[in-house]
Amino acid sequence: METVTKSAWEAAALRLLEDVYVFVATGPRTHSDWRGDVLAVMNRDVDDPRGWRTLDWDKENEERTPSRPSFPFLPLSREALAECLYPVTSETAARLLVAMTYEWGPPEPEDKTAGALADARILLDRYGEDISCYSNITKARTSPSPDLTAGVTGWKPVTQYDGDYGVVVVSPDEVGVFWSFNPI
Repeated sequence: METVTKSAWEAAALRLLEDVYVFVATGPRTHSDWRGDVLAVMNRDVDDPRGWRTLDWDKENEERTPSRPSFPFLPLSREALAECLYPVTSETAARLLVAMTYEWGPPEPEDKTAGALADARILLDRYGEDISCYSNITKARTSPSPDLTAGVTGWKPVTQYDGDYGVVVVSPDEVGVFWSFNPI
């Protein structure tokens, strides 16, 4: 596996996710229970350990207050977060990142999504080969490689919105949070 550069990762993140309502951020892995590190990222308590770009459309949102730093995420405990996340394969994680671009619907034909899938893999490659991926999509409760031909059709919410799903990537050194929101 090639080492992903800052410029390649940031370009892939922008091509894939700049035009959709998402939260994309990475934080350091400092605990054996990585869920605390994920919550620190969601609360914006930590910065990207490499200084790479984040996508955070709510960073300046007036609903984000000192008592609610995680907006639009709900104030979750480690246990509550654990109940919402299910293991998925890295290939499923990549396909979920692509689905964020296409508004959660059925995937476009492969010839249209090849570039998006390549970008999604670049995003995941940042974390190395020794990663674990998790998502809140309900199809992942029964399989780490769920059938996504109908798109994303169910999730355990972690925000105040009617719809949200995401991918958490855990490596020995970092945690990445990629989340898509449907505020309607």
